[in-house]
Amino acid sequence: MRPFTFVAMTYNIWGGHRLTERTRALQSLFKLREPDVFGVQELQPESRVVLDDALPEHSRVEDDFPGWATQSNIWWRDDVFTLEDYGAEDIGIRSEHARLFWVRLRPSGTGDLPSLLFSTAHLTWPGHPQERVDDVNPRVGQARQAVAVLNRLAPDGPCLFTGDMNDYARPLWPLREAGFTDSFTALGTTSPPTHPVFPLVEPGQGWAPAESPQKAIDWLFHRGPLRPRCSEVVEFFFEGQAPSDHKPVTATYTLR
Repeated sequence: MRPFTFVAMTYNIWGGHRLTERTRALQSLFKLREPDVFGVQELQPESRVVLDDALPEHSRVEDDFPGWATQSNIWWRDDVFTLEDYGAEDIGIRSEHARLFWVRLRPSGTGDLPSLLFSTAHLTWPGHPQERVDDVNPRVGQARQAVAVLNRLAPDGPCLFTGDMNDYARPLWPLREAGFTDSFTALGTTSPPTHPVFPLVEPGQGWAPAESPQKAIDWLFHRGPLRPRCSEVVEFFFEGQAPSDHKPVTATYTLR
């Protein structure tokens, strides 16, 4: 069996916030840095159209469950992967229709290589009203539930868990305890910050660094016969405009 190499990406695209101003930047990013498979967070129906237009050689999940249009979705290149199955699992995220979204993809032209389980999620924002009241971090439990789902869906095979963890520390531990490794640690380095993009100027204001310090909260985690060859937090602007308030994270993997 020959090894199979592909590029994966995770990206929080900032909902519908100032989407009109950001559309050309989003499209330019995906045309220049086209991934083979990627998971998106903070999706909206309007931004889904933008991504469809920017990725004409890709397919995505089409399903009546609203979360595939208003939370997350997964795109893959048609000549690289074939869809076998997909689903959306409730892991306790405190947002309507938020789930752990996943697809099972068959690598094209590779004979007997196993299928890849690719998943994405957007864990609860620390400023959620309930967390402000009880001061309890719900992302640890959400990460544990994600592990339980992935253990069921891909106990031994190649598995990627991606997304916006909204945290740089404690929710990552259950993933590592379950045998997952992030794309930077696997390469003997650490992740640069992924949020917020700076400078990201709002009309009449900008980010206050003391209120939103730069941090690594967007991750690609893998388990099974996957080897990252390189990984990057992408710095990208188009005509002075950032595509999002997050930076995309990308990695090249070899599946053996």
